[in-house]
Amino acid sequence: MKDITQILNFQETMKRFFILANTSKILFTTLIGLMTFQSLWAHSITGQIKDGKSDQSIPYATISLYNANDSSLITGTVSGTDGHFAIAKVASGKYNLHVSFMGYQTVSRKIDLTNQENYHAGTILLQATSVKLGEAVVTGERIRAKAEPDKTTYFINKKLEDASNTGLDVLKYIPGVQLDFSQNLSLEGNQNILLLVDGKERDTGFIRQLDASQIDKVEVTTMPGSKYDASLSGVINIILKHRETGVNGYVHGEIPTSQNAVYIFPGYGLNYGGKKFSFQTSYSGQISDFPIIENNYREISKPQQTTTITSQQDVMQNNWSHRFNFGIDYFMNKQNQINLYTFYNPYSSEHNGTMTLQSQINQTQDRYWQAKKTDNDRNHKLFGSLFYKHLFHQPNQELTVDASYYYLTAHNATTYAYDSSSEGGASEQTNIVRPRQQNASIKADFTTPLTEYFKLETGMKGLLKSMTDRQSDSFRYRENIMAGYGSFSFAKDKVQLNAGLRAEHSTNDFIDHFTRHSWAWLPSASLNYQLSKTKSLKISYRRSIFRPNIYQLNPYLSQNDPYSLQSGNPWLKPQFSQDLFLDYSMRLGNNFLSTRLFYNQSNHVINSLTFVNDSNLFETNIHNAGEIEQLGLQISGALKLGKTFAFNPYLKVFSNWTHPNAIATQYQTVAKQELSYEMGLSAIASFKHDWTAAFRMQYYHPTTDIQTIRNMSDALYFVSVEKTIKKKIKLGIVSGLPFKRSFAYHGEKTQGPNFYQRSVGSVILPSVPIWFSIRYQFSSGKKVHTIQRETEKLDRIPKKGF
Repeated sequence: MKDITQILNFQETMKRFFILANTSKILFTTLIGLMTFQSLWAHSITGQIKDGKSDQSIPYATISLYNANDSSLITGTVSGTDGHFAIAKVASGKYNLHVSFMGYQTVSRKIDLTNQENYHAGTILLQATSVKLGEAVVTGERIRAKAEPDKTTYFINKKLEDASNTGLDVLKYIPGVQLDFSQNLSLEGNQNILLLVDGKERDTGFIRQLDASQIDKVEVTTMPGSKYDASLSGVINIILKHRETGVNGYVHGEIPTSQNAVYIFPGYGLNYGGKKFSFQTSYSGQISDFPIIENNYREISKPQQTTTITSQQDVMQNNWSHRFNFGIDYFMNKQNQINLYTFYNPYSSEHNGTMTLQSQINQTQDRYWQAKKTDNDRNHKLFGSLFYKHLFHQPNQELTVDASYYYLTAHNATTYAYDSSSEGGASEQTNIVRPRQQNASIKADFTTPLTEYFKLETGMKGLLKSMTDRQSDSFRYRENIMAGYGSFSFAKDKVQLNAGLRAEHSTNDFIDHFTRHSWAWLPSASLNYQLSKTKSLKISYRRSIFRPNIYQLNPYLSQNDPYSLQSGNPWLKPQFSQDLFLDYSMRLGNNFLSTRLFYNQSNHVINSLTFVNDSNLFETNIHNAGEIEQLGLQISGALKLGKTFAFNPYLKVFSNWTHPNAIATQYQTVAKQELSYEMGLSAIASFKHDWTAAFRMQYYHPTTDIQTIRNMSDALYFVSVEKTIKKKIKLGIVSGLPFKRSFAYHGEKTQGPNFYQRSVGSVILPSVPIWFSIRYQFSSGKKVHTIQRETEKLDRIPKKGF
């Protein structure tokens, strides 16, 4: 092996030759069979190629068929993206089947085709092989991303790994994935997303404790099929690299430079792996302290009288969370594995400071109210899950079972100590809730191929929720959801089709108040056409559901301040949405670009509607308020500029129409149409001597629902610089929102025929808020590295030989 480039070119040439040889061989065999060999039957040879250690499919492996007598090449093909291959119309006889792929040992099989039977080779496992290099340095870069029939896969390269510390950092650089100031994860503006790690359900806390170097690729699904809960707006599946044996781990710390701007996420991880099992333990912390100002302005306009109400909260946010994770993976054999995962998470979110409220009638002070606000917030979360996976001997046939339990107990108390100058004199008021929540779920999924081109997926899920308040015996709520689904997929040549149906039955039971039952039938379909090896066109449709929660269903009237009332609605119906999009994606070298035309329609939209009652109080009720439509264009990409810069843009522009129903019209709302957008950009620059700089920005333009304009927040952006020392120590400096000083992290406004109200919450920042970070990674024992198979490109090959 003298030159790797020649090997790659030879392999690509052989692929093309095999395709041409296959076509010629079929024609030749057919002609000879018709003319002279009527006694011979045409057979097919099928199978699937997988990695012998990870059991992952190997795409584009070379399959060659040789004559057993004279070793002449008969025909050949390459495996598809799922590892499957098929050689059709092979005459009876004895053959040698060779399977090869760069980085793996070649496998040979003897085949004896009878006159009547086809030959199924089953799963052929390739074992990775190591090549000893003598002072050779090979620099390669993976493709950035590729579109698949039901998802888009983003591959983690060295640039992205160098710019990230945790798994959550990696997700920040995926187009369309956003993380707001409160660390809430969203996908294309929607927060109701499912996080998976190697197909197992996890959450942001688990993703944060992952080391970025553990991640091989990220699969993003923005149109989840019938396999997933119908309330989800997206699925993110993180695929880890091969398991490692021995001990490895990391320690990560962050240091703020100001007591009034603390925003740090310390943690550690420790893994021990053996041949059949591995143990993991980790800690992930989250501490943020910021001064926050919440402003609220309300105005009531009546003949001869204008009333204004202003309120302000000047508080110090004190949020902390300490999460301890533990997991065991047991690989009984190549067909069976068991994963146990659990965590314990105490956390708190308190806002302590002062509140001031005053009202004026025709610019003359009417009322004044001031109080010292003190929170006492303590929460404890416990979670455990057990995952089992069984691979049958038939290729692509598997069964997974996932059972989990979630427990939350909390004590939340807020005390208002009124100033003596407040109306009514000095007094004190304390609001206490002591919620307890338990969730139990079990899910089973079964996948099997029906024929060479058809595959069946089916499964069921049961979810049981219960909520109580130990402070109030009358608050007892249960929600049960039972679901079943079935889907078929078809793949042949350039066409892939997926279609499925999910049925969900839900029961909402607010003890001694109401019980609601509902059925939902939720179809989905996707058609993908491969225009070429680098271009594809996809159309998808899906019907989804959003169910009201207990706080929206609770009919009790609550008073947040002297001028506002709020209540839920036990008669709410679920909100249904229909999504349709046409997506065109292409690869330009290692770069990836996707453009999408989309349409969304939501009916029975659940919205808050506000009016001013006869007592001059702002009263807010929740209703199924009408219909909302969106039509727009979306562009996203994973691109690079030379060898130094990589950037991931995301832009979504859409027209938003609101259609109030009869109930909303009673609140004197009107239909509206507006143009809105959301955008994001992440960029990474890699320099010599292991220096890395990164930038991340996201912004949502305000959008209007039936009555209220929401998402009134500023653009969020971070910059960072990091230096890696000997591949073990990483030093970094991060600045969030430099020169901003005040950042509006949420806001909304509502307007009616005789009133107007606006609220904005802002974080007060130093001129240049800065945090330092340090990370140390260690490992010992034998490592099993991932073979990066997805069309890697070698950028530089020094001419030193092997």
